[in-house]
Amino acid sequence: MRPLENKEAPMDNNFRAALVTLSRALPAVLFRAGIFIAGGFLVIIFFGMLLIALRLAGGVSQSVVIAVLVLAVLGGWGCSRVLQRFFLFRHRAALLLFFSERPAMAPGLSVAIHEVGRFFPDYSSWALMNRDLRRALSAFYHEDREFPLHPAANSGGPFSGVLERLTNVTLAQAILALAFSRGNTDLSRSVREGLALYFRHGVESRRLARRWLWFSASGLAFLFLCLAIPNWFFFTSTGTPVEIGIVLAAVIAWLLHQAFVQPFVLAGVSGALLAETRGHRPDPESCEKLTALFPDAALAADR
Repeated sequence: MRPLENKEAPMDNNFRAALVTLSRALPAVLFRAGIFIAGGFLVIIFFGMLLIALRLAGGVSQSVVIAVLVLAVLGGWGCSRVLQRFFLFRHRAALLLFFSERPAMAPGLSVAIHEVGRFFPDYSSWALMNRDLRRALSAFYHEDREFPLHPAANSGGPFSGVLERLTNVTLAQAILALAFSRGNTDLSRSVREGLALYFRHGVESRRLARRWLWFSASGLAFLFLCLAIPNWFFFTSTGTPVEIGIVLAAVIAWLLHQAFVQPFVLAGVSGALLAETRGHRPDPESCEKLTALFPDAALAADR
């Protein structure tokens, strides 16, 4: 793919590949979007009930409004964590499975969910694998003395702080898609092979991951502003606390971002990594050295 060969090519060249990758996962994308859109309607209903309660109460102090909003946000965060633990993580894994074009897999969302259920029977196995992947990426780019490999010469150096952690989160998901594409029944082995391929050939993928991260942040900010500005004028003109409108805009923007922007970002990074490593074989010695980085994932898979 020419966009991956030309390091000076604009990110727009990767959008077409991302759309192609995303189209392969259309059933999972639509189902996931439906879940978040339904959550958005529930949020709107809740905030509507809150506004009615404030009207009936004849107005309350700002501290009470802020306390109610904090409790509402914490409650929503808790519900999202419960859904993630018991439901949504399988659909995220199925999304990556569709991106990978796993060999000899029948089409259909239910088939994909059943397939990833063999690799991730529960949330703990999913969380451990992602944690170990992020730890391996962080150690590789920090040249950790305990890490058995050395960074590629053109890796671009280590990232720092939040930007590096967010980039590693996205890359860990892309490496899982690459691992699924290997077609092995042993996921731990496939992940080690995917990491070995990425460490040797994934220079351009990491650069694109940084750009996709900025695209994701820009998309979230754009959605928030599109919702917050009208809410500001509406709530100000009706005499309702503006804080409610701002929090509502933030929550809805996050839900829309998760429903539409996040799958697009994952498709872009995963498609770039799959294209960049296509035709290459992982180094067996590197795969063997990577075994020590996945003890928890191996134990979870054996259960």
